[in-house]
Amino acid sequence: MKKILGVLLLVSFLATVSVPFTGVIVHKLASTVFLLLSLVHIFTARRKSKLGLLLLALVIAAFASGVLGMILYDYPAVLGLHKLLSIGSVFVLGLHSAAFFRRKRERD
Repeated sequence: MKKILGVLLLVSFLATVSVPFTGVIVHKLASTVFLLLSLVHIFTARRKSKLGLLLLALVIAAFASGVLGMILYDYPAVLGLHKLLSIGSVFVLGLHSAAFFRRKRERD
């Protein structure tokens, strides 16, 4: 079950970050799926890491700024904030994944 969730998270994340190839509509749908899967992942994870909670907060903030960017399309600062939060969440996701694989390698 956790492997399926991990694969679904990876696929939705890749669809979310590949906006130039997939288009805006797929980006919106994939980001919604990624947000929902992230919530499921954080509730099913046994460990409540601070990095995971920071990542969840960044994903929610990026999602909210994207929604506000659609509503307030006359203000480019909102989309700039969305891009900044998205880049930050990708960076924290990399740290989160590295910490997970380091713990997994130490267990084996």
